[in-house]
Amino acid sequence: MTQKVHHNTRKAADTALAKRLISRSSHEAVLAGTLTLAEAKELGHEVGPDAPTSRGGSGAATERPPEGRERPQEDAGALRACLCGCREPVRGKNSRFLPGHDMRLFGELKRNLEKDPLLRNERFTDEQKAYAKERKLI
Repeated sequence: MTQKVHHNTRKAADTALAKRLISRSSHEAVLAGTLTLAEAKELGHEVGPDAPTSRGGSGAATERPPEGRERPQEDAGALRACLCGCREPVRGKNSRFLPGHDMRLFGELKRNLEKDPLLRNERFTDEQKAYAKERKLI
C-alpha cells in the first residue's frame, strides 16, 4: 500500500519533473512517500533516489518538518493598521495597505497637494508624509 501524499506535494513534484529539476524515479519516490521533494531536488535531474551517490538513510519521508521550521516565521502574523487611515488590520511583514488602499491614500495626497504643496495639514501622519515623499509627490 502506498502512502498518501498531499495534493500540493503531488502538484509540486509534477511541476519539478516538467521543469527537469528531478528525475522520473525521484518523482515516483516522492509520490510514493519514500522521498521528500526537497531531497529529490537536491539529487537533481540526473540522479535517482536509488543511485549509489544518494545520501542513504531509511528512505522514508520524515514526519517532522526540517530543523528550523518548528516555529512560524516571526512577524508573519503581525497586525498593523492600514496606512490609508481606514484603521483596518493589515497582515504581513512588508504590507502597509489593504488591497487598493494605496491608491486611496495616493489620490487623497494628490488632491491635498493642490491646496497645500507642503502637506502641512495635521490630518496626515508622518508615515503618510514619508509615503508621499517615497512616491515623489512632495
